[in-house]
Amino acid sequence: MVQTRSASMNMCMHDSFLSKFEPTRVSEALVDPEWVVSMQEELNQFDALQVWRIVPKPKGKTIIGTKWVFKIKKDEDGTVIRNKARLVAKGYRQEEGIDYDETYAPVARLETIRMFLAYAAHKNFTVFQMDVKTTFLNGILKEEVYVSQPEGFVNQEKPNHVYILDKALYGLKQAPRAWYNVLSTFLVKSGFSKGTIDTTLFIKKEKGDIILIQIYVDDIIFGSTNTKYCKNFANLMVSRFQMNLMGEMNFFLGLQVKQFSSGIFINQSKYIRDILRKFQMENSKPIGTPMAPGTKIGTDPSGKAVDVRTYRGMIGSLMYLTSSRPDIMFSTCLCARYQANPKEIHMSAVKRIFRKSTSGHVQFLGDKLVSWTSKKQLCVSTSTAEVEYVVAASCCSQVLWMRTQLRDYGFHFNKIPIYCDSKSAIAISVNLVQHTKTKHIDVRGRLLEKDMLIPELEKEIASSKLKEKIKLLHHFSNDLDPKGEIVKT
Repeated sequence: MVQTRSASMNMCMHDSFLSKFEPTRVSEALVDPEWVVSMQEELNQFDALQVWRIVPKPKGKTIIGTKWVFKIKKDEDGTVIRNKARLVAKGYRQEEGIDYDETYAPVARLETIRMFLAYAAHKNFTVFQMDVKTTFLNGILKEEVYVSQPEGFVNQEKPNHVYILDKALYGLKQAPRAWYNVLSTFLVKSGFSKGTIDTTLFIKKEKGDIILIQIYVDDIIFGSTNTKYCKNFANLMVSRFQMNLMGEMNFFLGLQVKQFSSGIFINQSKYIRDILRKFQMENSKPIGTPMAPGTKIGTDPSGKAVDVRTYRGMIGSLMYLTSSRPDIMFSTCLCARYQANPKEIHMSAVKRIFRKSTSGHVQFLGDKLVSWTSKKQLCVSTSTAEVEYVVAASCCSQVLWMRTQLRDYGFHFNKIPIYCDSKSAIAISVNLVQHTKTKHIDVRGRLLEKDMLIPELEKEIASSKLKEKIKLLHHFSNDLDPKGEIVKT
């Protein structure tokens, strides 16, 4: 009881030093002592990490402006954790070839996060989480970049000087890439190897055990079949970077994660509450299905227009919610087709529609659902058989990507079943002989090739045409179930 009261008192004392007000201007922040402390802490990090050096303003060089961004950080329960003042560069002032060259940095797909959790549940080990403080400030710059002095903290002795950056600053176009290069180089030198197709996955195997690291910018999740290696990894990261060790993974990229001995469960209840509050729908009457059957949605040219920005915001919010809610994938993607000119019928769409040219497929890892999609196809099909055929090809591409990804976990699958409920599509995939009734599919395949193929697939897959990808549906086995309803690879 004493410990509980002490913890509560500490929380209250901590909370009393946090501001509940999020400034929109620097002038507002400078009159609040709590925000001034946060701004000074940010600049202290710059000095500690040797991010910049103050120099006389050079002639003929672009000086990139800076600005303060203020954010109140909250946990999954909505409790204020800390006030975060961040100094960012106005990256839109950068010029390609002068202030930056390459900007691409790999980012983990949500499917890889779910596969990571599925593997952890299969091996029955705990997944832990950490993040890096002032992440991008660790990235080493190759370009010569100058920024102005931050508002409210101008050096009184050198007011006309500027800063030259040795390391990246938030807002710079190349900042994510610079950070990834530093982190990946450090992990590789520490004995980890990158994933074959997902370069945000790092693996290390020792004496029959494995430790897995998944990176999403500054958020890191990791786990091992031997807890000793988790402790070693945490110590390794702390020795090189300033880290927040957050314990067991419970909140990641808007996903709430609960780990039990019986499995790992994910949901987005906090995110749902946030978007309901954002669009003033928290008191709406609940319904059982995302769309009711029997009603079609079209362009409705004579309908009353609605605010485009609000409609697109709702669609974007729902699209991220499909990370844990496959049941709303179809209806959300259907409504997303009308973002250019939405009408009242689209805003109030709660009805379920099935359209012939809508692709839908899901992938399981054992009994765990890890990937799904439902979207409009990129071409107009001339028959239902062709629609099912194209869907099967898209599903096959995703399965091949998953198979290659799972090799990094130590799994090598030779036979993967793909289920299809169209006898015509199954017959076409089994009988690859071209004839007049199917030759148009090969043309569609060439049109779809650049969009349907996943760049990270193996070279022999990446060079395939749609028809050749379908061969993989029965490459390992031509077995059909007696009713002709299952194609196995």
